[in-house]
Amino acid sequence: MGEIFVDSSIFIAHCMVGDETLIHLLGGEELSSSPNVIEESFYKSLLLKTEGIYKKGKYTLKEKYIKERDNFEPVFKYFDEFIKQLVETKSLKILPLNAEISLRSIEISWKYGLLPNDALIAATCKHYGIRKIATFDPDFKRVDFLEVFELEE
Repeated sequence: MGEIFVDSSIFIAHCMVGDETLIHLLGGEELSSSPNVIEESFYKSLLLKTEGIYKKGKYTLKEKYIKERDNFEPVFKYFDEFIKQLVETKSLKILPLNAEISLRSIEISWKYGLLPNDALIAATCKHYGIRKIATFDPDFKRVDFLEVFELEE
């Protein structure tokens, strides 16, 4: 089937609402991601948790994360235990970034109208020859060298 890059939307959906897409992908596919995706997924999951508990956004996150850490434990455990286990068992490969990928992302951002982090993801896929991406983000459908992986019902 080939390698599939896992975007942050997949991790966030699995962490926050229990969406099973990630679990289905683990059924034999070679999965990869990147440090910026893990960081974005962790941050956005913390932000969603903040919004859910406090009904406030990113300006509240830092204060509450420092002072009321217990409220964020499920998100922390998801990334510290579950994602770490995927990496340690080689079910998920974290691909390193480099200057070439970073510079290419600027060109890709302009060409496909992608915001910087999405462009960095696309550039990472291009650099490593990955043609499939698992994502809920429709912006990647504009990238002609990527195929958005969709689960068959």
